[in-house]
Amino acid sequence: MIKQLKKNMEPQELDYEALRLESIRYVQKLCENVWTDYNPHDPGITILEQIVFALTDLGYKTGFDIEIFLTQADGNIDYGREALYTREQIMRQFPVTVHDYERFFEKQLGCERVHFHIESPGIYSVHLWPAESSKESNDSLAEKFSTLWSNWRCLGEKICNITIKEGKAEPIRHQYKALFETRESVSQDLPKGTPCNFLDFMPIVEQFPSIYRYGKSADELKKYLEPIEHIFMIFLQAMQDFANTFSVYAQKTSYEHYNRILNQMLAMYGVEFPEKLFLMLRESDENNNEQAIYRSMLRAKVRYLRHLPELHLHRCGIWWKPRIETMLGITLSGKESPIHMHALDGIFLENGFGKIYIVWSIETPLTNSPQKRNGIERFIRDELPAHLVPIFYWVTSEMSEEFYRCAERTDTAKKWLDEHEDYVSEALWL
Repeated sequence: MIKQLKKNMEPQELDYEALRLESIRYVQKLCENVWTDYNPHDPGITILEQIVFALTDLGYKTGFDIEIFLTQADGNIDYGREALYTREQIMRQFPVTVHDYERFFEKQLGCERVHFHIESPGIYSVHLWPAESSKESNDSLAEKFSTLWSNWRCLGEKICNITIKEGKAEPIRHQYKALFETRESVSQDLPKGTPCNFLDFMPIVEQFPSIYRYGKSADELKKYLEPIEHIFMIFLQAMQDFANTFSVYAQKTSYEHYNRILNQMLAMYGVEFPEKLFLMLRESDENNNEQAIYRSMLRAKVRYLRHLPELHLHRCGIWWKPRIETMLGITLSGKESPIHMHALDGIFLENGFGKIYIVWSIETPLTNSPQKRNGIERFIRDELPAHLVPIFYWVTSEMSEEFYRCAERTDTAKKWLDEHEDYVSEALWL
């Protein structure tokens, strides 16, 4: 009954007296002649008023703006601590189509026009028209383009030729005028809050109608109110500590509690962390006890949350590998990881279109069993764009390092891959 009543009420009507009177009207309607005494001394009315008071006070306490809950004692909101991002950060767009590329590089290079010509699927030749006022050399402009391209290209795409054009370019009207603004240069007016002492409230029994505060029955009434007041205190304490409790640096009362908070933060952005795979990869590591394994997982989640906007650009060539390494926990902050995933975009190799070649060593605690290797393969397949197929090479550590050195040149990389075909995983992850 109370739930239905609250649903039908407007927010401005959610005050104690209005809700109490409306509740009594519902009782009269439902009970008719069975319940006839609606005076304050009736036990049923007393219980009803307790519920009404709890609803109205809870409604008041939860009616604050979310900024107030997130505000630190100094009046500021630490967005990084709460893993909160601006709309510009989380919705940051990056080039995908030919028109996107042209718009993006025109803006970044300050060119009069940039034209991408499709030679074959995923392979382009590029023509650049420098601005008339530009005094930059052709070599410098081509180098800037190459650097930007290596950072922003999509997986499975490459440039075969760059041409610097002279003379006035024919203007092209682009369809997406608002794409690829330089977000970093835009000053953002982020919301701020006001510190609020949620625990500064009068005990419930003191706020109750005066008729209940006197006489012998008052002590009995307090016994009924104390559980409600206790729950209120717990709730208000949580609100008081909201900014510290629900953050990437939350107080670790237990690993399960902290892990649940991080999972809730990830769920806000539609991310499911590969927790089972993470724990499976480390379960037989003799150097790790159970607590150390959980700490490692929590560090990986925090690192992922802190860099989530960039790591979401996983189709972008420069970010998909760090995304996988972070979520598998093989990227150590401030340390050199003993475990490496080497990868090469197949589009740079002959007959490698649509493939990503991934080389791992089997001589690490994370890859020393078929079950672990199969889990890694499934995870990477799920994290790659659907049009690309991963080809996994499981080799010795020495072979892995040899591939890393060979991958600097396409001819030596192709030769290494051909010579080690016997080490390719039997699974074909289509």
